[in-house]
Amino acid sequence: MYRYLIIFLLLILALPVNSAERIRGHYAVVGKVPKAHTVEKVVFEEFMNFGCPHCNNLREASIEFRKQQKDRVEFIDIPIAFRGQDDAPLRLYYVARKLGKGDQIKDELFKARFTHGVDVFDKGIVNYLARSLGHQLLAEGELKAQQYGLTGTPTVVLQYSLKMDIGRYGGMDKFAVKVQETIDDLLMN
Repeated sequence: MYRYLIIFLLLILALPVNSAERIRGHYAVVGKVPKAHTVEKVVFEEFMNFGCPHCNNLREASIEFRKQQKDRVEFIDIPIAFRGQDDAPLRLYYVARKLGKGDQIKDELFKARFTHGVDVFDKGIVNYLARSLGHQLLAEGELKAQQYGLTGTPTVVLQYSLKMDIGRYGGMDKFAVKVQETIDDLLMN
């Protein structure tokens, strides 16, 4: 009996794996994973912190990628604040996004921090602009980060289920190029 079981298992292992059914990339499963080639438009959730140099590097590295993939990928930016940081820049971002200016404000906040050295978490700078609209969206971002087991930024989650391991790609530039394979594996042919 055991001999037949071993032979059966060896036969299964010897069969070629259909690579078209795999979803390539380095990720941890954090939700229900869709089958390969079944998604019409991939959801790309990026958790970021406006004071994080790695987040700024990914933003810069993925500018072209975002332009090229805008028809195939829905990009959702979810800024978060680390413990002790004021949420004023997040409020400003959410108000701007509501008005269709989210990308512009995101870029300006990163530039202010990393080009001009401004402390974008000083609530005196932005709090009065965002007091009313940011509250609910902040709570939603925090809940989602908790659901995905977020431990740092930048973090990218594709299709609400694949939390990408950006570090395994060897850098933000390489990730911005190689994540295309994972997206291709999710999209319908």
